Amino acid sequence: MPPVGPAELAEQAEHFRRFAGETARQLPLYHRICQAAAEDAEVVARMFLAPTEQRRPNLLLAAVHDLVLAGEGDQLAAWYASVTDPPRVVGSGGEDPWPHFRSLALDHDGVAQRLATRATQTNEVGRCGPLVLALAGLAADAPGAPAGGSRPLGLVELGASGGLNLRLDAYEYRFEPGGAVGGPSPLVLTCRVRGERPAPVPAQLPTIASRVGLDLHPVDLGDRSAARWLVACQWPDQPERIHRLRTAIALAHAGPPRVVPGDAVDGVAALVDEVPAHALAVVIATWALAYLLPARQRDLMATLDQLGARRDLSLVFAEQPLEVPGLPVPARPDGVDDPRFTALVRIDWRAGRRAATRLADQHPHGTWVEWLTG
Repeated sequence: MPPVGPAELAEQAEHFRRFAGETARQLPLYHRICQAAAEDAEVVARMFLAPTEQRRPNLLLAAVHDLVLAGEGDQLAAWYASVTDPPRVVGSGGEDPWPHFRSLALDHDGVAQRLATRATQTNEVGRCGPLVLALAGLAADAPGAPAGGSRPLGLVELGASGGLNLRLDAYEYRFEPGGAVGGPSPLVLTCRVRGERPAPVPAQLPTIASRVGLDLHPVDLGDRSAARWLVACQWPDQPERIHRLRTAIALAHAGPPRVVPGDAVDGVAALVDEVPAHALAVVIATWALAYLLPARQRDLMATLDQLGARRDLSLVFAEQPLEVPGLPVPARPDGVDDPRFTALVRIDWRAGRRAATRLADQHPHGTWVEWLTG
């Protein structure tokens, strides 16, 4: 690893500090770990084993979590609800998980290997709740949709990981308040509706005519170690998320989704061209485009502009606006703005013309949604 300067270390430490204070403020285990990591130059320096676009706290947390899941972090495992029920309470002195985490992070070759070769792949099926609302509305008002009906959709997911979100029609959804749709299914996803507007819960799920995912490193759900990495990217302080992920993985074994290797920008055109003509091509992404550099985000929009000039096309993404400066994210219609929220955005290309709508704001994992449009 090349030498790392003080300014680079300070910037990386700030990522851990922000993660502790914002993302993990209600996660006792990860709050403590990231708080301590921000003050530890040796641990921060480990992040420079990873590619530039992957130097986020999530990757180090996942690398150590994967060792715990594999049975190689016995002393630390007591604090991880993913393997210990109930987990040990995070405290100080002998109740502090940080010394054990630090030891694995610095001394275990498996952590270094994972940092250098893995990517954060949070295949969060909870995000399907808000996504289903967006796709159902899109299917209903798509060009060619029959009166009172909907047009089939052809999904192309960017950053699909194991492709679990491509199977969104295999799950049951409960919006509170708002009603339910889908199912019956062994996996029920609950989404709380916030704000003044009701969520547009459809009478039925949209029809999916085709589906395919694109990912730099697709996850083979039949590979136990690969599927375990998806679990490692979840947060052990939230065992309910881990349970629904494991359930989604088990369901996917009956019909594994197709996910092909490739770059999100360079590979999207070929997959959009595969969508059958009777279906509306819809590119989807949930917290994946943030891992593209801003220039590549702009390249993606240029590619979609070219595709949208020759066929009707839509892009639906859920991303934090600050993380995607290269994408057009409209302001909230009420003028209120909280950069911590995840924006659910729909962009349509119709007859070659582009129009963007901010449909909703949502929790990053889909636990709540605030619908913004009429």
